[in-house]
Amino acid sequence: MKKLTILFLVFLSLNSLAYSELKGCYETISFNAQDVVSGPSALNSQSEFFLTDNQYYRDLETFKELKTLVVSVFNGYNDPWYGFSNVIIPVDKGEWTKVGNEISFNMNEDIMYYSSNYERIKVDFLVDAKFKIVGDEIEGDFYFSSVRRGLFYDFSARLKKKECL
Repeated sequence: MKKLTILFLVFLSLNSLAYSELKGCYETISFNAQDVVSGPSALNSQSEFFLTDNQYYRDLETFKELKTLVVSVFNGYNDPWYGFSNVIIPVDKGEWTKVGNEISFNMNEDIMYYSSNYERIKVDFLVDAKFKIVGDEIEGDFYFSSVRRGLFYDFSARLKKKECL
């Protein structure tokens, strides 16, 4: 039992190490290999990876809020709109892998979605995210799909680490 507990703690610490170095703010250099036009507001033009206890996404069996890494990538400005592509990563679900300077996350399972109308809906969640860290830049490939929620993202981005505004 003691070995199982130690193994579980090592697994949890590896998961938290994998995503903890991703958290922060970024400048989007390119989106789908295209240069990105920033808007007049630097604050509204920044990408951000942040961790939150998500009130909408919950464990299917326990109904507890899921801790999620929100990958919010600024994808361009078209006056007056700021565009973002968002990938939700339930950090305690799926599988994290870290090899050298590359981190990946894969998940394909159902979770509970608690809508703003207080409606509980079982939703499918397919996430495939790859992060390659090179100095202060991240090259990311993101695939996120939830048919039942009507969400689909498939994009790549090159991001440069910066101070949050």
